[in-house]
Amino acid sequence: MSSDNGLTRREELLNVATKLFAARGYHGTRMDDVAEVVGLNKATVYHYYASKSLILFDIYRQAAQRTLAAVHDDPSWTAREALYQYTVRLLTQIAENPEGAAVYFQEQPYITEWFTDEQVAEVREKETQVYEHVHGLIDRGIASGEFYECDSHVLALGYIGMTLGAYRWLRASGRRSAVEVAQEFSIALLRGLIRDETVRTEEPLGARVATANRAGAAD
Repeated sequence: MSSDNGLTRREELLNVATKLFAARGYHGTRMDDVAEVVGLNKATVYHYYASKSLILFDIYRQAAQRTLAAVHDDPSWTAREALYQYTVRLLTQIAENPEGAAVYFQEQPYITEWFTDEQVAEVREKETQVYEHVHGLIDRGIASGEFYECDSHVLALGYIGMTLGAYRWLRASGRRSAVEVAQEFSIALLRGLIRDETVRTEEPLGARVATANRAGAAD
């Protein structure tokens, strides 16, 4: 069954719960609150979601899927280009759904209380995939000579924390677009990694981005 806005009832419930959890916290939101905002009785809400923790897990699953959608690597890309493209995708996803990202990080310290062991393992597995992608790109750049030697484990964790933390302030209608913020973040990281001085100065995001930027400036 669809609601007036074209969403299924389950999707509408999830959207409302995401906003309420982001504003009030998971613990501070009751199923009655969700039912009231959607305009359903609590029994109907329980028909779609048997427990509040299942709603939260669906929010987590969707947030993780959006983050994993940023994990894509074209074999023709250099390591710096791949890191930049990852950042663009990730920040675009966050800007489009900041409430989902907020719930994910606000409730993360408590998921062992809300979720089953299997659900926690699924969450951790997806987080590991993101870490391995970023870590692997930095290692690839080091191995090819594109990047300086560094502790890629520490750098990957730091960069993931910096980019994902943008959920606190990044909005689609903000002063800087997600792509512009991705450029700032990526340049800050890559200018500390790239060995070649000319590349570091003129093309830190890759030759294709530099060419597109020059063409845009010429227009």
